[in-house]
Amino acid sequence: MTPQSWLQSEQDYDTGRLLYEALGTNPMLKRTLSTGPNRYNRAALAYELGKLAKAGVGAPLVLSVPVVSSPNATKTLQKPVEEPEKGADLLATLKSDVQPAYDHRRYLHAQLPLVDEPTRLTYALNIQRLSRSINEHWKTVAYVKEHGHLPVPEPTPAAFDVKNGTLAELIDARNNLRSNISKWKKKPARAADLARAQAEVLELTARIDELKGKEVARG
Repeated sequence: MTPQSWLQSEQDYDTGRLLYEALGTNPMLKRTLSTGPNRYNRAALAYELGKLAKAGVGAPLVLSVPVVSSPNATKTLQKPVEEPEKGADLLATLKSDVQPAYDHRRYLHAQLPLVDEPTRLTYALNIQRLSRSINEHWKTVAYVKEHGHLPVPEPTPAAFDVKNGTLAELIDARNNLRSNISKWKKKPARAADLARAQAEVLELTARIDELKGKEVARG
């Protein structure tokens, strides 16, 4: 079976995992996939086999057979030398960095049947958090594979001058911050910006209420 034929089949997990074992190049992902089928593993397996299919990998084994050109000469097909992967050193670091998250998540999963209900809920929430973090990590890895460097972080908006802004400017600034907060809640890497923005929204809201009160007092 080839990656392409697996994608067009019912996508049996064990078959796909064995196929990636034969064709894939990521030892950490192979180790992760060996833990068994779950939503993340299935998605990662389909994604990686999809990349292999797109690259035109057509057989689960690399051919290396002698080609006889004459009775006295024998040549062996050699696998072409691959170019170094973009950002290879960075990718190696990223792939090693994620292992503690996998280990901790696996530990929490194993503890779920052994703890009381409140602790189980805490562990389940931590498992969700770790899963989101791992998913974000693999998005970063995919970006580095394509571009050879880490994603350029989004610019952080400058803090608005709360004391000197007009009411309209204050309201616009708060709306922009609320929009960023909605996006940053889904990005663990922006946790510091999220906390700062939430604090600024509170400050802006207090100033807006103050100015609205003054307008009402003036009649």
